[in-house]
Amino acid sequence: MKRKTILSIIAVTAALSVSACSAVNVQVNPGTQPAEETETSDETTADNDVEVPEETVEETAAPDDTDDSSDIDYPTLPLPEYHYYGPEDWADYGDIIGQYLIKEHMGDEDTSADLAICTPIILKVDDSDPKDVKVWGDYLLDSYYLMKTSLLNRAGGNYPAVAHLDTTAETPVVTGVDYVEDGSSFDPSFDRLFGKAGLKEAYQKENDKRVDHIIDALSYYINHNGLYITQVQDYGWPPYPIPNAPETRDEDEIIDYVGNFGYRTKYDMRQICSLEMNDMEMFSDVSSDEWNDFIIEIRSIEGNDIDAAIKQISSNLYDPDVELKREDNVPFVGKEGCTRLSNDGPFKDGDKVYVIYIVPRDGDLFVVETSSDYCTDDEKQMYTDDIISAFLGSLEVY
Repeated sequence: MKRKTILSIIAVTAALSVSACSAVNVQVNPGTQPAEETETSDETTADNDVEVPEETVEETAAPDDTDDSSDIDYPTLPLPEYHYYGPEDWADYGDIIGQYLIKEHMGDEDTSADLAICTPIILKVDDSDPKDVKVWGDYLLDSYYLMKTSLLNRAGGNYPAVAHLDTTAETPVVTGVDYVEDGSSFDPSFDRLFGKAGLKEAYQKENDKRVDHIIDALSYYINHNGLYITQVQDYGWPPYPIPNAPETRDEDEIIDYVGNFGYRTKYDMRQICSLEMNDMEMFSDVSSDEWNDFIIEIRSIEGNDIDAAIKQISSNLYDPDVELKREDNVPFVGKEGCTRLSNDGPFKDGDKVYVIYIVPRDGDLFVVETSSDYCTDDEKQMYTDDIISAFLGSLEVY
C-alpha cells in the first residue's frame, strides 16, 4: 500500500521556504507550478514586522457584503453518501470496491471529514469465474472538508491492488484484496500482481492522470446529487474547478476558518491552503510565482512558562540555530502582554524570515509562527507580506 499520507505532505512542505504576499483579486490558474527562486545576491534589509493595515485585511480577506447570495443553494451537512457514478463498464465494480476500501481504511481516521471518496482507476477485469472476479486497479482514497462551495482535501492515499469479488450473490461483495506492498517491497509485489497481467505501462499512464481521475469522480458525484459544489483544493495547490459546475464566486473563495485551538480567521483559498494536525494547524502558500513560499503554524502550549515555550518553539524551527530577538509586552490581535520573536536582517534571496507571537491565556499559550522566504523583488515581497498581514489581521483569539 503506497500511501501518500498527511505526514508525507508535511515533510515535503516543511522543506519549503516561507513568506507571503497578497494582491487584490489575484487570479491563479489551476496547475500553476511553484515559483523559481529569483537569482540575485543583493543584500537588503526587510521589515519583518507584520502589523496589519486595516484596509489590507478588508481588500484581501473580507467578502463583499453588498453581494446577495440568497439565490445560492449552498450545500449543507451531512453530504449524500458517496458512490462512484462513472460511465465505464466497470463502474459498478469500482463503486463496490470503493465502498469496501473507504470502510476498511478511512472509517476511523477520517470521522471528522465531511466526505470520503474512492476513485477507482480500473486497469483490467477478469470475470471468467463469477465467484472470484478479479479487478486490477489503483484505488485513490481522499477525504474532504466542505467550505462554502469548495471541497478542501484533508488526507489522501493510493492503493494499487487486485480486488476479488463474488458476483453470484444478489449484490456482489468483496471477498479479499491483494495489495501492492510499501517501501522496498513495492517493486517485487507490484511485479507479482500487475506484471504478469501486462499492466505496468497502463498503471504508469493512468498514475500520471490521478488528479484528472479524482476531479472526474467528484464531478460524477456532485452532478448526480445536484450539489452546488464548484471546486476542490489539494494542499499546496490552487483550487481545481469541477467540470460542468458554476464558476466559483469571489466571495466563496474566502474561507471562514474556525481553528481547534481557540481562534478563527479568514483567508483566500487562491492564496492560502490549510492542513489540520493533532498538535497544530498549518497554513501555507498556494504555489504561485506572484508571491514567496511561506508557512503559518498555529498551536497552543500548556502552562504559562514563556521561557520554556521559547525553547520548545526554537528547537522545532526549520533553522534551530537562528538568532531570534525577543520583545515582551507587545500587542497582538487585540491582546496585551504578548511576546514577539523575530530574526533581524539584512536578508538576501532565500533567507528565512521568522516572526513568532506568543499570547498568554488562562492555562496555556497561544502560538502563531510565521516563516517565509525573503525575496529582493520588492513587488513579490510586498505581495507576500500583505497576504500574511491579512491573515493575521483577521485573526481572533478567544
